[in-house]
Amino acid sequence: MMGAMDWMKGRYSCRAYLDEIPERHRVLEAIEAASFAASSKNTQPWKLHIAIGEACDKVRASLLEAFDSGAPSGSEYKYSPDRLPDELMARARTCGFGLFQHKGIGREDKDARKAHDRENFRLFGAHGVAVLSLPVGSERGNFLDAGQFLSYFLLALREVGYESVPMFSVANYPQALRRNLSIPEDRIVVCAVTFGVPDLQAHVNEFRTVREPAESLVSWA
Repeated sequence: MMGAMDWMKGRYSCRAYLDEIPERHRVLEAIEAASFAASSKNTQPWKLHIAIGEACDKVRASLLEAFDSGAPSGSEYKYSPDRLPDELMARARTCGFGLFQHKGIGREDKDARKAHDRENFRLFGAHGVAVLSLPVGSERGNFLDAGQFLSYFLLALREVGYESVPMFSVANYPQALRRNLSIPEDRIVVCAVTFGVPDLQAHVNEFRTVREPAESLVSWA
């Protein structure tokens, strides 16, 4: 039987799914478990807006229309500084180049790179998508709380038989998400999570990122 640490270490970004619609009761089980994440004064500022099956297909169609048409993009908050610290940038490049190499995408193959980017807005073919939102005016602490909830949700999805991938990219088309998920204007679109039954035969799902050794993440007193 797998323990909590096994679920954590086994998590990966799933980029290919089987043609199977997630079951609502399983998703609710995962959300119930995730709801026990810590938050300041138990404020629980998070909310998930979920679409499965045909509803997910509508979200996918709207995102692809926005991406393919070159519609103006822009998220409702700033994800990271304009210039990442060198250490973080090095990790990001290692991840990006490693994934391109795994998929056989050359450095100058612009068409393949665009097709790679498009997969985000195709939701990687998943039949379930959840959009995480926070109240307008949320501060960094609220995002911290939401991040804890999101991590619990990703692990709980594994427990009920689904894999997933969190994505900020689709938050660049917030109106496409709002239209199909009835996200009210008083909430910020934070990110999305695609989820479903993983295609274990897909080559892309064999890709794994490199993690820093535990000792390098710690500064002991």
